[in-house]
Amino acid sequence: MKKFLVLFIIAAYFFSTTELVQLLKVPVLINHFVEHTEEDDGMTFMDYIVHHYGGHEKDADWETDMKLPFMQHSDLLNILVIPAENLNLPDKITFDTHFKTIVFYSQGTIPNYYLSSIWQPPKYC
Repeated sequence: MKKFLVLFIIAAYFFSTTELVQLLKVPVLINHFVEHTEEDDGMTFMDYIVHHYGGHEKDADWETDMKLPFMQHSDLLNILVIPAENLNLPDKITFDTHFKTIVFYSQGTIPNYYLSSIWQPPKYC
C-alpha cells in the first residue's frame, strides 16, 4: 500500500509540474494517425510525424492537430510552500548605524605647491 501511495504521489507531482502530461495525449496521436492512413494508404508513421511536427500549414483537421502531444505547451505554475514548525522571530531588530569615516590620505602628506605647479604655462616656447 505504501509503495502504491508513493508512486501515486510521484506521478501526480510529475504530471502537474512537467510536460509529462503530454503523454496522456498519445491515444489522440494514434487515432489521428489511423485517420490519416485511411485517407492515404502509403503514409508511414514517420511521414505522419514529419507532416504534423515539421511545421505544417492550417488544413481541415487543424483543431485535431493542435490536440496532439507537444503541439501546444502547458503553462505550468510551481508554488512550493513549506510551513515552518517553530519560527522564532525577535521582537525588535536593531542595526548599528554608526559609520566610521575612512581617510584615504592625510592633508599633511600633500605639499601646498603640488596643485599650483600643474596649472602653470609652459616655461619654454
